[in-house]
Amino acid sequence: MAEIRWNSFPAFDPKKWRTAVGDSSSLSKESWDRPIWSPVHTPFVFPPRCIAAPSEGNPWQLQESIHSSNQVLVSLLNGVVGLRVGASDCDMTWFDGVHMNMVELHVEPKLFHTNRLDVHQLLKTGWRGSCGLDITSTVGSAQMNDHWQMLEKAPHLRIWRFGAFDHRSRGLNLMEALVEHCLLLDHWLKWAKASDAVVEDELNRMVWRWWTSADVMEEVAGLRALRALWSRWLAANQLDNRTVWIDAVTSDVTFRDDLETDHLIDLTAASYAAIIGGADGLETMPHTKPTSALPPDENALRWARNIQHLMREEAGLHRTFDPMGGSRIMDLWSSNLLDAAWSAYLESKL
Repeated sequence: MAEIRWNSFPAFDPKKWRTAVGDSSSLSKESWDRPIWSPVHTPFVFPPRCIAAPSEGNPWQLQESIHSSNQVLVSLLNGVVGLRVGASDCDMTWFDGVHMNMVELHVEPKLFHTNRLDVHQLLKTGWRGSCGLDITSTVGSAQMNDHWQMLEKAPHLRIWRFGAFDHRSRGLNLMEALVEHCLLLDHWLKWAKASDAVVEDELNRMVWRWWTSADVMEEVAGLRALRALWSRWLAANQLDNRTVWIDAVTSDVTFRDDLETDHLIDLTAASYAAIIGGADGLETMPHTKPTSALPPDENALRWARNIQHLMREEAGLHRTFDPMGGSRIMDLWSSNLLDAAWSAYLESKL
């Protein structure tokens, strides 16, 4: 006899539900309010994105990390547009047969430092994409100078990356992660003003990385606030407003299930949040946790790609700019997060 799985769930208990809802006031707000409804609120204005103008809807770049030369063409044939390249054995032969004008390569700087790849040779192929130096509080002027000089002749590349590590793994909430981005921008700006670089030009070469979880509503608010925070930081520093490229990566910190295929549910929710929140690029990570000795298998990578394909081809999430725009709760949460993060950032500078 077939098992009827829903019979294993307990019946809905209205009394327990009312008790749980009535006790919601004791929940932590993590320094920003989450009201369910507000009688008066100014709509949140979502800034333009880097990948395309608002008139083009809500496109995003499907990204994937490449672990071997055999994976390159497989990924491209299955819809990947942004190849993330960081494997220690990567060299130019990996890209034989690849039309560089049709893809973006996101290359880790270490590959140039170890001479696995050559900047000039790669640029001759028509390389587009990024080579982001992770800006952290420990990155000094010498390292930033070296990185800028290496890629000075490639102004179309994004070379400054913020948000190198998942904030959840370091115990940061959404507001604290937003504040950290602004503080690291200050650290970078101090170097830029003291260097030979033109600050206004380098601001066009930024990429912000954001890690999304299965908490869809909060993640969407966080991404929307992140983009608006960039505009506010520019204005505060008397810099011209411009768009910023935001890459989203699905987080595995919240994985709780012993059965790895159950992680696909979390990854789907996290990918959905990144897309609805307006990320320019998205890498849906495999549901299996790879090790250095054992990269993810093709099935895991295929499922990760297909999550995004379904959201584009079946759900049509690419059609509408800022799909959550006009939602009272989402506009309110985005504004609250933005204001709370900005206030905390200003206080940290005192």
